[in-house]
Amino acid sequence: MPHKVSIVRRNSVTFALLFMAAFLCVAGTMARAQQDSGSKPGRLARIEFKGLERLKEEQAVAASGLKIGQQIDTNMLDAASQSLIDSGLFKKLSSRYHVDNGQVTVTFTVEEASAAIPVVFDNFIWFSEEELLGAIRRDVPTFDGTAPETGTLTDQIARSLERLLKERNIQGQVEYKPSADPSGRNAKQVFSVTGVPLPLCSISFPGASGISESELVKNSRPLMSNDYSREFVTEFAKSNLIPLYQVKGHLRAKFLSPKAVPQSSKDCKDGVAVTIPVEEGLVYSLGKVEWEGANALGGPELETSLGMKAGEVANGVKFADGLKAVRAAYGKRGFLALRLNPSPDFDDANRRVSYRIGVTEGPQYRMGTLVINGLSEADAERLKSRWQLQPGQIYDASYLKSFLAKARMEIMSALSSGRKGIGTEEKSDRQKLTVDVIITFK
Repeated sequence: MPHKVSIVRRNSVTFALLFMAAFLCVAGTMARAQQDSGSKPGRLARIEFKGLERLKEEQAVAASGLKIGQQIDTNMLDAASQSLIDSGLFKKLSSRYHVDNGQVTVTFTVEEASAAIPVVFDNFIWFSEEELLGAIRRDVPTFDGTAPETGTLTDQIARSLERLLKERNIQGQVEYKPSADPSGRNAKQVFSVTGVPLPLCSISFPGASGISESELVKNSRPLMSNDYSREFVTEFAKSNLIPLYQVKGHLRAKFLSPKAVPQSSKDCKDGVAVTIPVEEGLVYSLGKVEWEGANALGGPELETSLGMKAGEVANGVKFADGLKAVRAAYGKRGFLALRLNPSPDFDDANRRVSYRIGVTEGPQYRMGTLVINGLSEADAERLKSRWQLQPGQIYDASYLKSFLAKARMEIMSALSSGRKGIGTEEKSDRQKLTVDVIITFK
């Protein structure tokens, strides 16, 4: 309850001045004391969060650093708010508190940051996933295997992992870097150990039968010249080993996450044994292929370009090359913005796959202007005379390559006079639907 202060008025001006001076002195002393030690609302009885969506309230409370039952002051509340912002878990936060008979209720109104990003432990081969998670949760109780893009949580994770290395007497440092695929999707927060050699001693592929394990090992030899990295091994298998299965019709083959353990031998000291389980799946044959939205090219030409027939093994690599050939066929007719969207329909009972291919042809482009830079006017005109695609004609996306091959002698003559190279650019105008071709001698 607020204290009541009664002031007795006196007629003496001198007394009023003396009272004012004394009050200012006392007030200044109190302000300084509160600045030094913070005001003291009382005992923390309750913590509330409003606006949580992904996080649980107990995780948010842990991130604040506050504990029920402790004596708190305004400085501690400010520090808790700052900790929550620094964590990167929230992009907006406000707080207020209420005191009732010395019992304090603190309410945080928050807006969570965007979805957190998965954390990946790249090459901590000495520990299980559970050990790594447990080590981090000792310091960061809110850790759930993800971390926000901003904030201090990634630093806290790195410190926890470094402490774990020291506890096991492993001489290495923890490095952190964000990762994503070229499109910017599949973002990850990758933590690695540096400063410790981790040569690959052996690699095995449990589950391999359609392709022998020895063949997979043979095609994985480039891995053996690098230190172990789960991220690198995963991408290598996807880019270099999955195509081996695609060729044989194993369209759903996949490699599971690599597992690595320390291994040391006379020929490979302090190294790593890597296991990459494979799920090969069924071998499919090709069923029917349907084209939706195709107008400029007919079915027979599309089938010829695709180069596959119903009943043959559904060679995934051949199918991808066939789609490239379809794009090239459209490109010869000026359809430069073509989009193909193949949708497979798997029939496991008959081990067959059919495709429905959505075709968005887009506009048809025509030839614009041919520009040749870096040559004398006479040499440029001589080279232009060999160019047969006239302005206004339907643009052939394959013509530039064939032109450079046919005009090889003129180009070699120009390069022999001191020029070091040639650059080309096909500059499309989406409004005019034209393509300007620029050839530059450097």
